[in-house]
Amino acid sequence: MKNINFFVLLAAFAAALSSCGTGTADHDDDDTVPSVKSLVLRASATVIEADGIDAVQLEVLADGVPVTEGVRLYDGLTNTLLELPSMAFTTTEPGNYYFWAAYGTKQTEMVQVRAVGFELPELPADPEPENTSFVKRVLLTQFTGTECGFCPGMIEILRSVLADEDYASRVIHTAAHTYKSTDPAYLEQRLDQAMGVSGYPTVVADMAYSYDNYLDEDGFRQMIDLAWSELPAKAGISVSTSLAGNQLVVMASVKAAETGMYSVGAWLLEDGIEGKQANYHPELWTGDYGIHDNCIRYADSRVTNIDYSGFSLGTVEAGQTSEYVFTIDLDEDWVADNCHVVVFVTVPDEKGRYYSVTNAVDVPLEGSYPFEYASSAE
Repeated sequence: MKNINFFVLLAAFAAALSSCGTGTADHDDDDTVPSVKSLVLRASATVIEADGIDAVQLEVLADGVPVTEGVRLYDGLTNTLLELPSMAFTTTEPGNYYFWAAYGTKQTEMVQVRAVGFELPELPADPEPENTSFVKRVLLTQFTGTECGFCPGMIEILRSVLADEDYASRVIHTAAHTYKSTDPAYLEQRLDQAMGVSGYPTVVADMAYSYDNYLDEDGFRQMIDLAWSELPAKAGISVSTSLAGNQLVVMASVKAAETGMYSVGAWLLEDGIEGKQANYHPELWTGDYGIHDNCIRYADSRVTNIDYSGFSLGTVEAGQTSEYVFTIDLDEDWVADNCHVVVFVTVPDEKGRYYSVTNAVDVPLEGSYPFEYASSAE
């Protein structure tokens, strides 16, 4: 189970680009082009198939205006000058490729393009390309376990809240069974440590707010309202998935509502897992708790042991998209027909220290989900 993360050898990179022509970078200022305040290198896609056909179109914007004459394009790994007359890049070598451009005295930030050695699922068309007002959904992570005797109290609250369409339409529910390893839905990855959870039951909203009072439903609803209003959707998510044998491929596109740093993660969930639930108050919590849904089987968002906030997309400009590909190998004990994928986007706080979820979507295997706009949901 892993996310796509290729290491590119410089020799392989040079060989892949040899047909395009390379040379030593010339860093001398070009006095023949006008002075500009801002210079941006854009890529039409950040993930392509390494088939020699699928191409990424590179474009340089000087003060927001496309320019070609006088532009110098460089290989970001070797700082050698590239000759790409059409500014279209293809390759037959899987890996990560890096580019930057110069125009006069200005240089762009680095742009990364990932080439993968398998067929990518096709993303759905953007229904409103000019729109950046996205539907917001709060990511709820329920920390629970079958041997947690107080957890039925939180299950009752969740069932009541999710039966209310006003709340159900605004949240994505996931369950991290991290209480004890004897749980049939046990998750070995320490999401509890990553989110600062020390007691059970606890529910975390958008990796930012936590709630552990399993006797107070009103307070739980207030937490959702707070996360939904205080953490607006700064990005939208479009996803397409494909399953070949036991390998799941998740293609995600993140569209920014405002320019900023974004990260993306994907969690594989399974429904219908059977497990007898401990219950310390059967006279109070009288429901059937033996079937467990939305159980996180694999969290493909690990940055460190205590950080599962997702993989960096770098800076994404407002109105632009950035893509990321995940692959997850399904365990033979998991029932694929009962599985689905949650994809979420996180953003850093002002100091860049803590990340919170800005949006999330839930997608079936062999399914897709287009960007969803607030205007479309009204």
